[in-house]
Amino acid sequence: MPIGSNARYADIPGMSSLGVSLNYDGHWTAKVAVAKSGDPKATMLFSPAVGSNSTWAFLNGGGKPCGNSASTDAWLAGAASTTLLYPANYYSTLSTPDTSKWLLPPDYHHAMQDFRPSFLLPPGTCGSPDSDGFLSVVQPDGWVLDVYASVVLSGNRVLGTMGSFIDARGDGTGWWSGRRASMLPSFAGLIRTGELASGRIPHALAVQMSPGMMKNQADWPAYAFDRNSGYGGTLPMGALLAIPPDVDVTKLGLTPRGVVLARAAQDYGVYIVDRGGGNGMNFLAELGNPDIRWTNDWQDLAIVKNHLKQVTNNTRSTPGGGGTPRVPLAPPFTPAPVDVTVVW
Repeated sequence: MPIGSNARYADIPGMSSLGVSLNYDGHWTAKVAVAKSGDPKATMLFSPAVGSNSTWAFLNGGGKPCGNSASTDAWLAGAASTTLLYPANYYSTLSTPDTSKWLLPPDYHHAMQDFRPSFLLPPGTCGSPDSDGFLSVVQPDGWVLDVYASVVLSGNRVLGTMGSFIDARGDGTGWWSGRRASMLPSFAGLIRTGELASGRIPHALAVQMSPGMMKNQADWPAYAFDRNSGYGGTLPMGALLAIPPDVDVTKLGLTPRGVVLARAAQDYGVYIVDRGGGNGMNFLAELGNPDIRWTNDWQDLAIVKNHLKQVTNNTRSTPGGGGTPRVPLAPPFTPAPVDVTVVW
């Protein structure tokens, strides 16, 4: 959804002194795997949310997201279950283990709705190598398995503390109960391989934001935020940031790829999808994207960051601020035929 002509912009306190990065330390983002119809089937299992054999604790302690020893796989699998007790992220504010509440009219897509115990998994798939361990597996029919703290075990098993299926042809909001603390899908807004090089990013961007810049509030399209987050700022989870239309992004001293990033931030905007660590803002690209390092990248990121304002009237009824969209909508999602990469 592009920014609209009626968008209203406001300055963001503390933005100029905020650090900025792109895929901090080469991880802390999501691995996106695109399955083909001939890929082998895999099984989704759930680890405990807490405890030493929780996949989050395992990854946080230095465990690998795939390629572990047979004994380690057996130890992790020994505590696993096919049952998920949480309809939303257990670390987000909408989480509840009370399954009786699932029978009420849902105000979001509970994690076990449309759940599939088996799915197609490309060989060699491995999640992001950090304690969040985000992994998104796009299925040929357009549904995506979104997993938190993923560890791929032998025998084509994927273990995680949370996992659910999201229809990538939907609206992409937190209604889908995705894995970011905002409940936005972990694959939404990622800079995809080839986009910077092609000269166009035809979608909104996603960032993790320093907790010092955020407040205990979730605004559409977010549906939740982290519990016990230490927030101390003014920006709600889900806030839309954008470069105002009167800024000529070609005259900011950016490199050609920096201009591509700036145009996306001006045309589609930047959503706060998760809390980051430290005093900084982290733009998110898919894990392993080879395009995200270029000459003067830090200067480019700082220039783009320093020109962002908050769009104060981004709502469900006025997405992007409403009015005439700056640019056409991104193309519709097309499920992949056999051996053809999916486009979302």
